[in-house]
Amino acid sequence: MKNISSSLATISVAVLSLLASCQSPEPKDDTLRAFPSMEEMQRPFGNQDYEAFVKPNRVHYPETWFHYIGGNVSHEGITADLEAIASAGISGVQLFHGQFGGQWPATTDNIQCLSENWDAAVRHTAEESKRLGLRFSMQNCPGWAMSGGPWIKPENAMRTIVYSRTDITGKDIKANLPVPQPNKEEWRDYRDITVLAFPTPEGDTGKPLEWTQVKGDGNFPWREIMEKKKTYVGFPPAKNGEPHWVEVKFKQPSTIRAIELPGVQSLNHAMSFEPNLHVKAYALLADGTQKSIIDADLPPSSWQDNHPITFACPEVADAVGCRVELNNKYGISMNAIKFWSAARKNSWESEAAWNLRAYERTADDIVQNPAAYLASDKIMDISQYMTADGQLAWTAPTEEAWTILRIGHVNEGRKNGPAPEAGTGWECDKLSTEGPEAHFAGYIGRLTNGTLQGGMLNGMLLDSWECYSQTWTLKMEDEFNERMGYELRTWLPSIFGYVIDNPETTSRFLHDWRSVVGDLFANKFYRRMAELGHEQGLTVVYETAGGDVFPADFMEYFKYADFPMCEFWHPYTTGYVGSLNFKPIKPTASAARMYGKPRVAAESFTSFDLHWNEHFEFLKDYADYHFIEGVTHNVFHTYTHNPQIGFLPPGTSMGSKIGTPFLRGQTWWPYMKEFTTYLARCSYLLERGQSVSDVLWYLGDEISHKPDQEYPFPAGYKYDYCNPDVLLNRLSVKDGKVVTPEGLSYKFIWIPENKRMLPETLERIQTLLEEGATIVANAPKSLATLAGGEEAQQRFDNAVKALWGNAIEGNITNIGKGRLLTNVSIEKAIQMIGIKQDVQGDVRWLHRKVKGADWYFITPEKQQAFQGKVKFLAQGGAEMWNPITGEITPIHAERDGEYATIELDLPKAGSCFIVFNHNKEQKNVEKVQLANTQSIDNKWTLQFPEGWGAPAELEMESLAPWCALPMSDEGKAFSGSATYTTTFNWSGENKQVTLDLGKVSMIAEVFLNDQKVRTLWCTPYEADITGFVKEGENKLQVKVTSTWFNRLSYDASLPEAERKTWTISGPSAGSPLKEYGLLGPVNLRY
Repeated sequence: MKNISSSLATISVAVLSLLASCQSPEPKDDTLRAFPSMEEMQRPFGNQDYEAFVKPNRVHYPETWFHYIGGNVSHEGITADLEAIASAGISGVQLFHGQFGGQWPATTDNIQCLSENWDAAVRHTAEESKRLGLRFSMQNCPGWAMSGGPWIKPENAMRTIVYSRTDITGKDIKANLPVPQPNKEEWRDYRDITVLAFPTPEGDTGKPLEWTQVKGDGNFPWREIMEKKKTYVGFPPAKNGEPHWVEVKFKQPSTIRAIELPGVQSLNHAMSFEPNLHVKAYALLADGTQKSIIDADLPPSSWQDNHPITFACPEVADAVGCRVELNNKYGISMNAIKFWSAARKNSWESEAAWNLRAYERTADDIVQNPAAYLASDKIMDISQYMTADGQLAWTAPTEEAWTILRIGHVNEGRKNGPAPEAGTGWECDKLSTEGPEAHFAGYIGRLTNGTLQGGMLNGMLLDSWECYSQTWTLKMEDEFNERMGYELRTWLPSIFGYVIDNPETTSRFLHDWRSVVGDLFANKFYRRMAELGHEQGLTVVYETAGGDVFPADFMEYFKYADFPMCEFWHPYTTGYVGSLNFKPIKPTASAARMYGKPRVAAESFTSFDLHWNEHFEFLKDYADYHFIEGVTHNVFHTYTHNPQIGFLPPGTSMGSKIGTPFLRGQTWWPYMKEFTTYLARCSYLLERGQSVSDVLWYLGDEISHKPDQEYPFPAGYKYDYCNPDVLLNRLSVKDGKVVTPEGLSYKFIWIPENKRMLPETLERIQTLLEEGATIVANAPKSLATLAGGEEAQQRFDNAVKALWGNAIEGNITNIGKGRLLTNVSIEKAIQMIGIKQDVQGDVRWLHRKVKGADWYFITPEKQQAFQGKVKFLAQGGAEMWNPITGEITPIHAERDGEYATIELDLPKAGSCFIVFNHNKEQKNVEKVQLANTQSIDNKWTLQFPEGWGAPAELEMESLAPWCALPMSDEGKAFSGSATYTTTFNWSGENKQVTLDLGKVSMIAEVFLNDQKVRTLWCTPYEADITGFVKEGENKLQVKVTSTWFNRLSYDASLPEAERKTWTISGPSAGSPLKEYGLLGPVNLRY
C-alpha cells in the first residue's frame, strides 16, 4: 500500500527540480527586479554594506497595491498616480480591480471590467509603469479574493460533497432517495458519487434529542434561542467566575453521546482566533445528581468558520436532561445547542476539513458503546441499485433498520470578489489542475497573450483566500486511492461525523483525508498557478491561505511561490485584525526560511479603522513590530486610483474605512521618500544574510490551526516552525546542529504536539538523531494513518521502541551521535542542552548574520519606550545603524566574555540596528553629553497657505496647536503644511549642537539660515545643526505638516456644495479636532 508522506517525498524532489527549471527570469533592467539575488544577499559582510544601507537599491523599496474601484478609471489619472508613486520611492504597483466603495464626483465615462476600454487602461498602466521604472504586477482575478471569474464553468468551480439520508426498515427495500441539498439552481451541477447503506447505529435517529423544559441564567430568551426562534442573542462576558448556563429536560430519559455548540466564529466573529471560552456540560440524572461530560476550552478558529462544533461525551444512559455552562471572557452571540444520542466523532467538522479550526482533543480517547458506531465491514456500496432519477430497489442482507446515504457533489457557489459585475464568476477548483488552468487562461493568460504581451506584466499575485474550504473535486476518489492505497468510498460517512469502527480508526482516516485535501491544495492549485505564471515570465507571489482560512499545512504551498506574502493591520486590538494571532505572519516567515525564499512580503498597514490621522510615526510602529516577526518587504494597502487631475483632496473611493490611504492627495505625500527610504534600509538588512534562531518547532503530523503566535517562549531565544515536508526532505545534521540546504542552523528540534505520528516521520527523526541532532519529544501514543496497514503499524512500533524504549523521562538519552530529551518542558530542555540567551533585555529583537558580521534589529515593546542595558551574544566591533537617517556610528559596548552590553535609549516607535562587525575591534566610545540647554522662546511667525480659512500670517508669543489659535472655526480646522519662523542668537562656543523641537504633529521640515537641515517625521524630533548654525543671529524655519483629519471633520458638518475636501469614508461631523502644529518646547542642546 502506498503512504502519502513517502509519496510526497518523491513528488517534492521532482517538483523542486521542475520549479528550478521554470522560475521566473530576472529582468535585465535592474530597476524591475522582484527581489535581491541570493548571491548578493549572502556575500561576506564588507564596505558595500555600509553603502547599500545608506542608499538602498530600488529592489528594497516598498511596493503598493493600486486599486481601480468600479469604473472610476482614466488614462490621465493613471499617469498622475504612477508618477506620484514613482516620485515617492515606491518600487512597483500591484493592480487590482475592485468594486468596494463609491463613484468619484463628476466622473462619467466609467469603464467596464474586461471591456476593450478596460484592456486599454490596463495596457496604459503597464506602459506608464515601464516608463517610470515601476514593477507592474496584477492580482490574478478581478477583486481581491481569490481566483475566479466569469470564465469558470461549474465543472471547474470549487465543489463540495453533500448527502441526503434515508432511514428504512426491511429487507426488500424500495425508496426514492432525495437529491442532496443544495441542488435547486442549475449552476449547482449536482453529480452523484455513491449510495451507501449500513445498519442504523444505536441511538442514531438522524435528529437531536427532544426536550420539553428549558431554563437558564439571567433574563435571556433561552426557550426562543433553543427553539431557533431567536438567533445571535447577545450575552455579555461572564462575571466573577459565574458562567452563563442553560438546562434542558428531555422528553424522555435518553442516552447522551454528543453535544453540538454553535460555531466558534458565530459566537464571536472578532475573537474567533482567540475565543477564550470554557465549556462545561453535565448529564442530569433521575436521582437529582449530575455527571460531568464536557470540560474543555473552545478551540481557536478562523473568521470563515461556518460550521458548529461537536463535543463527544462519555456515554450516559437514562439522562433526564443536560446542563451546559459557558464561561466566556468576551461577549458572545448565542444560538441553539443540540444534544445527540447518536455517536459523533469529536471535533469532526475540523478534522474532516470542513473548516479551519484547531482540533479539540479532550474527548479524543472517549470510547462509547460499539453498537453506536458504524462497522466498516457492514458499510455497503449499493450505487448500482439506484436509477438516475433516485429510485432505489435493493435487497438488504438482513431485515433490520438501515440508513442509506445518497452522496454527491455540487458547485459550492463561491465567487471572486469584491469585483465589478462583469468580472465576477465562480471560484475555480482548488483541488485539481483543470481549475487553475481554466482560471489562468481566462484572465492573466488572456492578458499576457494579448493586451500585455511582450513582457509588459512582471508579476502575478494570489491574494486573499476568502472562499472558505473545499471538500471535493471531480477526480477526488482516484486522487485519494492513488495517494493512500485504499478505497475512499466506504469511509465517506466519517466526513459527515459518523464514527467508523471506533474513534481512533476514524481519526486515522480523517488524517488521511485531510492529507489528500491539503496535498491537492498545494500541489494541484498553487503549484500549477506558479508553473503557469513562470511560463509567462512572471514572478509569482502568494498571500496566506493554508492555516489562515483553508485547513491545510500553512507552509508547504509557499514552496512554489517566488516568495511568500502575509499581511498586517492597524490599530493593535485584542483579537481580530489587530491581533498577532489574526494572520499567520511568523508561519509565513518560517515558510520562507524553510524553503529558502529571499524575502517575506507583507500587505502592510491595512485596516478597518481608516481615520485620516495616519502618519509616518504611527505607521512605523506597526512596520517595526512586524519586522521583528519576520516581515522583510512592505506592500502598501493601498493606493486607490484617482481618475481626476483637478479634484477636491484628499480623494479616495475605497469604501468601508478600509486600508491606509497612500495617495497623491495626502498632505504628507511630498515627504513619502523619507518613509519609504526608512523601510528600504530596514528591508536591506532584514533580507541580508540569514536569520538566527535556536529552536526548530516541529508542527507534528496532524497540523491543524497555526500555533499561538504569542506563545510564551523563553525570553532571549527564537524559534522557527517546521512542517512534515521540510522534516522529511530538507533537513540534515552538521556539527551537531540541524541545518537547511541554505545553511540555516538550529540547536535542536522541539516536538510539542505528537499524539499521532507517521512511521516515516519517526524513522526520519531516528536518522537525524543518529547523525547528531538533538530532539525534544515525547513518544507518540498511536499511528496517524490507515495507509500501509499492518506494515505501517509495525514500522511505527519499531521506531517508537528504538527511540523511546530505553529513554528515561527527564533525562538525556544518547542515540547514535544525537540526544533525545523526553518529558521535559522547553525551558528545561534549553537549560539541559546548555543554550545561552542570544539577547537579554526588555526589548523586541531579531538577529541575522552573514560571514563577517552579526546584527540585531531592536525596538521597544509594543507602544512603549525603552531606556536601559541590553546584552548581546555577539563578537566584533559594535555599531549603531540608524535606518531613519542612514547614519552609522560606533557605539560603546561593555565586554563580558561572549556577551556585549550596550546601553540603549529608544523612544516610543523607536528602532535601530546594532551591528557587530567581526573585522573590527570594539572601540572605547565615549558618549557625547549635551548637558547645556538654550531655550528658543522668541516670537514666532506662522504662515498658512491661502484658501483654507486661516490668516496668511499670524504672530505667536508662544507655541500652541492650530486648533487653539485665535482664528475662525475654519482656520482652527486647518490641515496641511504651515511654516513657523523665528530667530535666535548663538555664541558659537560648542562643537556639537542639537535642535530639539519637542512635540511636533506630524512632520517637520527644518531650515536654518535658508539651508535645509532635515525632515523630521518621528520622535525624537531632533536634528544635529552643528554644520548649519552660525555665530550671532540665526533664522530658524520649521514647515509642519499635519494629516487631513481636522479639515475632513470640519467639512463633514458643512453642506456638500461648501466643502473643500472629498472622500468616500472620512471622520464624522463634530469629531474633536487634533492638536496639530509645532508644540515644543523648542531648545538647543549643546
